[in-house]
Amino acid sequence: MKLMGQGRTAEIYHYADGLILKLYRTGFSGEAVQNEYQISQLVYDKGLPVPRAVKQMDHATRTGIVFERFEGTTLLSLMIQQPELLEQLSSTMAEIQYKLHQVHDEGTTLPSQKKILEHAILRVSSFSTIEQKGLLEYLSALPEQRVICHGDYHPDNVMLGKDEGQHCVIDWMTGMTGNPAGDVARTWVILMSGNLPDDAEPVMREGLEQARSLILQQYIEHYIALSGITLEQIEAWMLPVAAARLDESLPPSEAGQLLQFVRNRLRLVDETVHTTS
Repeated sequence: MKLMGQGRTAEIYHYADGLILKLYRTGFSGEAVQNEYQISQLVYDKGLPVPRAVKQMDHATRTGIVFERFEGTTLLSLMIQQPELLEQLSSTMAEIQYKLHQVHDEGTTLPSQKKILEHAILRVSSFSTIEQKGLLEYLSALPEQRVICHGDYHPDNVMLGKDEGQHCVIDWMTGMTGNPAGDVARTWVILMSGNLPDDAEPVMREGLEQARSLILQQYIEHYIALSGITLEQIEAWMLPVAAARLDESLPPSEAGQLLQFVRNRLRLVDETVHTTS
């Protein structure tokens, strides 16, 4: 099979005409692969612009999912290749996510946003028991909704097709039902501090660093204009979302930056509580 691309968790191979194989790296959780397969089927059945999951399969010692192939280019690649379109592409990213958030998860078929965040926070060994307690109390007080959220929405998970208007959102392992403000906050955290995989081309890495601030500003402003959600509503989710991200295999520099961000925010919450009580 021909290798087409790769990331931290998987490699993408040509499988057959119109099909690709997402082959997870050795040792990757089989349960996580099963989750992505099931969630991908659920969101596809709801009519969302996602690749159809055809089948789950084993290959040697690894597990993979065969998907229908979408012919296109990631938003991130386009942003780096055509910096003159940066503002337009950032707005497009907001528009596509806003459309996802118009679909309600009737019957709550997807995992709960709050449960996912809660479990992740409890797995972060860097937090003290007191910090975990404060984070979970803060999370429980946030408003709940039941709309489709991607859970890991960023420019490398959105593809534009060759024909105008065609797009596709990939990598639904973290698909969930929840509050769209929390989904946008997750994207904000990724754009604020996320790094590309170690094997990313230097030009991609440099391009992201140069464009990061403009992408974030244009994306947030456009999403707010479309949705009517306020900046304050999105920012309210930044604390638990950033805390939960520390459960992932992040580079030490990014993990350190996020941990400091979480502790600073948690301190502000504590000060606010003590001031108003």
